[in-house]
Amino acid sequence: MLKNILSTISTRLLVAFLTLVMVLVNARQLGAENVGTISLIILAIAILQLVSNLVGGGALVYLVPREQLMKLYLPACAWAILTSAFGTLILNILHLIPEGYALHVLLLSLLLSLFTVNFMVLMGEERIREYNIISLLQVVILFVVLMVFFFGLRRKEVISYLIGLYFSYLFAFFASLILILKSFKKKDITGSGKVIRDLVRLGSVMQLGNILQFLNYRLSYYFIEFFLSRAAVGVYSVGVQLSESIWLIAKSIHLVQYSRISNEKDENYAARLTLNLVKVSFILTLISLVIIMVLLQLFFTLIFKPEFDQVPVIMYILATGILTFSISIILSPYFSGMGKPIHNTISAGIGLVFTLVLSLVLIPRMKLPGAALAATAAYIASTLYQFIVFVKMTKVKPSDFLLRKEDVLVVGKEIRKMIASSRITRHA
Repeated sequence: MLKNILSTISTRLLVAFLTLVMVLVNARQLGAENVGTISLIILAIAILQLVSNLVGGGALVYLVPREQLMKLYLPACAWAILTSAFGTLILNILHLIPEGYALHVLLLSLLLSLFTVNFMVLMGEERIREYNIISLLQVVILFVVLMVFFFGLRRKEVISYLIGLYFSYLFAFFASLILILKSFKKKDITGSGKVIRDLVRLGSVMQLGNILQFLNYRLSYYFIEFFLSRAAVGVYSVGVQLSESIWLIAKSIHLVQYSRISNEKDENYAARLTLNLVKVSFILTLISLVIIMVLLQLFFTLIFKPEFDQVPVIMYILATGILTFSISIILSPYFSGMGKPIHNTISAGIGLVFTLVLSLVLIPRMKLPGAALAATAAYIASTLYQFIVFVKMTKVKPSDFLLRKEDVLVVGKEIRKMIASSRITRHA
């Protein structure tokens, strides 16, 4: 597991670096309004993927080790096609897709949903290395295409970014499909009805929480466009993306942690593992946060145009919420892995209430700082609920979350156990 975590963190560091560079290049080459348009397109694609993941998301990670793959894969792909088609139509009718980009949203959301299904299969099989490699290469391809269009062809347009997405998504789909083909050892689909019901039941509970959580992250974009402007969405999205890059360590740990807990039957071990990872994630996130803020202060004027001058303010306000929510990122896979994802859903629902109410009140009055303040309050409220539930379920004391010297020894001991167990399993 240590190897998987380190591999994932290394990959996420490279991905985060390239993503950060693309955020900065987009801001400088496209301007606030075009960045706002891209953000709304990506938001529409992400919403469709979230609905697709009701069947093809985290539930696959849990069920892949337990069921025949073909019985899971076919309904997941069929659902991805349906949600991309009908979802795009609905979003377009509601004017939630920038005018003229509905077809791109349809095609890109379909590609994203399909290769996400393949990725979930890789995670369920604990093939983290392959997952990391494809994820990294996908971002590299997007980065290269953008550089060619912006600096080689001098095409500084929204469509240039979308073409980059097409290339990267197509690569991710075909590469991941090739890797999972050998897993389809049996083609018999008899008895698929029960498997599909389990997939939908478990996936709907898990994904409802993800949908609500995503709305916490991005619903404010629509409020900002409504109350302020498309350019304001671009400015805010840059601040949000820079802030959320700090979550890369927590999300890297989360990825491997969920895969491990989904295959773990010892609840005490899962609780102890989660507790230790919360401590590690929080401290590393705090260090990353300080570094990012210092670099932002030193180099902001050299990187951004004056129209992005509110980005530092947005990031400073988000900082407390970003740090607090790093705890939630580690607690979430514990509840899902223990078959109790309802707590993640409730947590996200609490955060969404804060987002809705505070966004409507603060954005018209405080503009972009108000949006950041609403997001911070939502992150803290969501995390507080999960923290309380985790303490009650595991009987740990709040003081156990403090990092102590003996915890370092415990973490080392647990890692050695996991490595030894992994080797025994592979050679069995």
